[in-house]
Amino acid sequence: MNLSAKLDRLRGADSGRRMHLPAAVPARAPADPVQPTSRPSRTTALARALDAECLDEGLVVCRRQYSLPVDGFADMDLSALPEVHELSAPGWLYIDTETTGLSGGTGNLAFMIGVARFLDCERVEVCQYVLAGFSAEPAMLRALLEWVGPRSVAVSYNGRCFDLPILATRLALHRIDADLESIHQLDLMYAVRCAFRRYWPDCRLQTVERRLLGQHRIDDLPGAQAPAAWQAWLRSGATTAMRRVLAHNFQDLVSLVLLHRRLLGLYAGGDSLACDRAAIGRAWLKAGRPELARRVWEEAGEKLDAGGILQLAALYRRQGEWARAEALWLRLHAAGNTSAALALSKYHEHRRRDYRRALEYAESCDAIERAPRSVRLHGKIDAAGQLSLW
Repeated sequence: MNLSAKLDRLRGADSGRRMHLPAAVPARAPADPVQPTSRPSRTTALARALDAECLDEGLVVCRRQYSLPVDGFADMDLSALPEVHELSAPGWLYIDTETTGLSGGTGNLAFMIGVARFLDCERVEVCQYVLAGFSAEPAMLRALLEWVGPRSVAVSYNGRCFDLPILATRLALHRIDADLESIHQLDLMYAVRCAFRRYWPDCRLQTVERRLLGQHRIDDLPGAQAPAAWQAWLRSGATTAMRRVLAHNFQDLVSLVLLHRRLLGLYAGGDSLACDRAAIGRAWLKAGRPELARRVWEEAGEKLDAGGILQLAALYRRQGEWARAEALWLRLHAAGNTSAALALSKYHEHRRRDYRRALEYAESCDAIERAPRSVRLHGKIDAAGQLSLW
């Protein structure tokens, strides 16, 4: 069979039949695509874990209130401390940060900023801003500035050297116009050191809580571990440690409020706690309030050390109360205090013109003062004797 015949056979021309192809199998309708369960964003996940709310993409905020204990300091003037005594009706802004490092520098940022302010004399509003990522830092800084009013006083613990400079640096890096360091500051660490550094092994905030506020933290995350907690969140979304950082920051803020009020009684002079009352009086004297320095020193009584007694006697002398000053000098002189002997010698030389008595006290001065003072007083006694001959 030639090729042409084969082609005709295939076409069915020889029998008139047609080839019928099987009907096409209808294709199965595609199933609805399985929709994956929508996963919350990292910001939402962090907000849920911290019982907070999303303020912006990458930024959450936790808002709470704290009821202050009823005590005798509720109605006291919060400006009754040497650093801020001249301020008129300030707005108190308590601030504490948790940062990515414990040193300064432009690479260090605050991933959590806690602030608190009074709602009334019994309640404090606490607001804690937390970064879910680096990109929301400008939004967090702007939210912070909304809390800082024109008459605010930033109350912190070592914030003058740490928290506020870090925030000021971050504001400058993001070109946010705000002169945060120019606002009034009350760094309570300096008031604590003034009163207690001679009595306590250290003046860390948790030492203050135990010794001055009677508080003991339970299961507290040390501040040094806060950077690792945030890094763990960034890497894997772990939130357990972040909840502990939030609790630590909250406790810091509450302690600032309680410490501020506790120091008022101490610096007023009526507290029975063992502290350096001489240094507290000097702080008031440096602040231009000699009447408060005098009250602190006088109310200290037997608790005032020799240095404080000398300063109180000097204050009496400046105010013209010579009898009171002399009584304090005599008391110290009887205990062998050479500075009191010098003060008595000057008093009898210049005020009483009793050179012989002045010479007696000069003999009890230290070696540096004794020799020149004795020579001068002998000269005055000789001159007075020659004048009496005339």
